[in-house]
Amino acid sequence: MLTVRAAKADDVGAIVRLERYCFPPEVAFGRSRWHYLLNQAKGRTLLLLDEKEQLMGYLCVLEHKGWDRLTIQTLAIRWTVRRQGWARRLLEQVIAEGRAAGWGAIRLEVADANPEAGALYHELGFRSRLRLLDYYGPGLHAHRLVLSLRPAKRERA
Repeated sequence: MLTVRAAKADDVGAIVRLERYCFPPEVAFGRSRWHYLLNQAKGRTLLLLDEKEQLMGYLCVLEHKGWDRLTIQTLAIRWTVRRQGWARRLLEQVIAEGRAAGWGAIRLEVADANPEAGALYHELGFRSRLRLLDYYGPGLHAHRLVLSLRPAKRERA
């Protein structure tokens, strides 16, 4: 059984190893970026751990009060537990917590080359706001997606 908990500063090594495993070197965050995310950035990282406390996935979300939104920096799930709904569970937790805390929206970027992730985000209500040419490198395009956390306003008759 897998469990979710908030990351701590001493989780950086395991996170960096999974980051390098899941993403190509030109996209993966390094140790210094993760050190910043875990120790200084406004936000948090949720870890997905197996029964032996081994890291199976993570989701890092940052707060942007001026924009009234949360930004998902990165989401990764180890291949051995993919397609079991864990990414959805992490996202649903962040969405529920964001709504409860009164945030206006959640933003993320998704690579065009990752249609499975794009489909999941769309199922959860994220909508494309901007096409990002060469976002992940030459010829590696992406989309910026946004999920409004506020109820839609009803029009008066």
